[in-house]
Amino acid sequence: MVRSRVGPAWVVFALLALPGAPAARAAKKPAAAPPPSRIEALARVLELEDTRSTGEGALERLLRDPDRGVRRRAALAAGRIADPSTVPALVDLMNDPEVEVRRMAAFALGLAGDRAAVDRLLASLADADAGVRARAAEALGRVGDPRAAAAIARFLVDPLPKTISRMTVRGDLPGSPDDTWAEQRLALFALARLRDVPAARHALLDGGRPRFDWWAATWTAMRLESPELRPVLVAALSSDDPRSRALAARGLGALRDASAVDLLLPLVRDADETVALNALRALGATPDARGTAAAAAMIASPSDVLRREALRALAVLPPDPSLRPRLVALVAERDPWIRASAFGALAQTDRADFALVLSGMDPDPVWWVRSALAAALGAVGDEMSVGILHGMLRDEDPRVLPAVLEALRRARGKDALDTLRRHLEHPDLGVRVAAAEGLAALGAPGVAEPLLAAWRRGLGDGRGELEARIAAVAALAVLLAPPGKEGADEARAALAEVARDDPSRAVRARAAAALREAGAEASAPGPEAFSRPAADYREAMAPYAPRAGVALYTPRAFLHTRHGAIEIHLDVVETPLTTLSFIDLARAGFYDGLVFHRVEPGFVVQGGCPRGDGNGGPGFVRRSEVTRRPFGRGAVGIALSGKDTDGSQLFVTLSPQPQLDGAFTLFGQVVRGMEVVERIRPGDAIERVEVWTGEE
Repeated sequence: MVRSRVGPAWVVFALLALPGAPAARAAKKPAAAPPPSRIEALARVLELEDTRSTGEGALERLLRDPDRGVRRRAALAAGRIADPSTVPALVDLMNDPEVEVRRMAAFALGLAGDRAAVDRLLASLADADAGVRARAAEALGRVGDPRAAAAIARFLVDPLPKTISRMTVRGDLPGSPDDTWAEQRLALFALARLRDVPAARHALLDGGRPRFDWWAATWTAMRLESPELRPVLVAALSSDDPRSRALAARGLGALRDASAVDLLLPLVRDADETVALNALRALGATPDARGTAAAAAMIASPSDVLRREALRALAVLPPDPSLRPRLVALVAERDPWIRASAFGALAQTDRADFALVLSGMDPDPVWWVRSALAAALGAVGDEMSVGILHGMLRDEDPRVLPAVLEALRRARGKDALDTLRRHLEHPDLGVRVAAAEGLAALGAPGVAEPLLAAWRRGLGDGRGELEARIAAVAALAVLLAPPGKEGADEARAALAEVARDDPSRAVRARAAAALREAGAEASAPGPEAFSRPAADYREAMAPYAPRAGVALYTPRAFLHTRHGAIEIHLDVVETPLTTLSFIDLARAGFYDGLVFHRVEPGFVVQGGCPRGDGNGGPGFVRRSEVTRRPFGRGAVGIALSGKDTDGSQLFVTLSPQPQLDGAFTLFGQVVRGMEVVERIRPGDAIERVEVWTGEE
């Protein structure tokens, strides 16, 4: 392969490779130690970030470093650490003469989420630089102070041309630093995060008419799920942009408005597959027999994506008994994706005889199809179905049991408590996670002690045990509300023990947050040594201090599948530790043969779990390295169970997903092979991963 320079997608990081401003010359003092070099300062920044520590004032000093590159990177670290002590220094950086430093400081203040920064961020909506204004609006949305909503709405509307009744936006580039629509887009997303419908109505509607024909505006209206914004969604149904049509269908489905059925029916046959599948999902959310007929017509579609979506809709729509023969045939379909969906549709259509139909069938050879069957049985919930579910608790593959436990909880309610308690002691971590999540969903008293015992049993190493402990903490947190609830005192004591003694900072932070939300005192989780193989911080930060005569390059990975290869450009600048860890795992053959266990058309494709069910990892966790880059189509991120629980599972987004921005580590971008990603189905394997880092 030929060495190549950084591609256009990475231009945003070019400033980082520039030399910083020289430090002021000082009089020579024989005893004074020389100041650290740029790479030493940057390595120190990364060390503090990795240990989630401010270094007793070291990070604040780095935030004031004479080198602009160090200040910028220290600001990103401060945002990721989110320690309140660094907020004043970040606020000061909003006055920095360097634009990129101000932009990053605003982003970091959003990550920190401290309301002490709101006034300065509001003032930054008038900054001379459009990028700073955009990041200030975004940060205000993340901080969540209600005072910001009206100001952001005015910030969005006031500059719009008064001569144009509806602004049509096409070709915006969320991943580009030069995108001229970043201000408006990030302001819209901020309004969605703030959940302020009156402010959003002012921004999106002018006298009841939509101000925008733009997917970002439709996404905002969809996320807010308010009938007041219905005109935005209805207008978007006729947009020539398929993203807007898909989001509009999804938003109307969320409103569960029967009057929208006539609007949705034509979209089921839209030329764009993503629009059609979202229309089917929306019809599934509205109990109308016209939706049943539309979904029934699509189970003969040549697209397996639409066939699956039609079956999923039929699982919740009013039943049509005439479909029974077709659905019985589909539960024996060769494609496991279709079989899994057909069970739910058949259960809804023929509840009385569903269990009887199953009696003549052998157990499905695919474990996740058996999981889908368990979900269908739980939806029926009759005595015969519950009996089958109890038998499925003896399935030879423990990955089936989580679905069985959830189905029993759904069918039996609190009568399933004993079953769930017993499975807190199961040897398989996925089963223990499901048992704890089931207890959390029930919120029943008397389970604090077994949950605490489950947490104690999970005090081993590895991502899996971490998952089990996190699930136990989530279940205990449910028991705290409302105040005075039976069992709340026991849960509070259990969470205090977790917040004090868990070896993982991520788990301690969750327990402490649950206690604070319930009005109890809880100390900050504090710094922690990393729980993955050691990294060379100087090597990781090398892209920030390039050597003269050495060409910049973008490392890349090639994921080989049966459908073809997927080429991913890796972000070694903003996510150095994630990228290095991924490269090490790939070169060690970790990913070879692992399957894509999650495929959600229109959303994500996810794989990299050694268990194949989403509960596995590499045996360690990493810090989250969130960045300013948005999750557009083809973004490659790391799945997690909460902040700073990154492992080996990666996902590729199939469409823009703004709700993931700043919450998940985005460490790469698919540059070739998105048609391959679209063809991936559950159970398809990563045959091998080839990595190239620019070295000869």
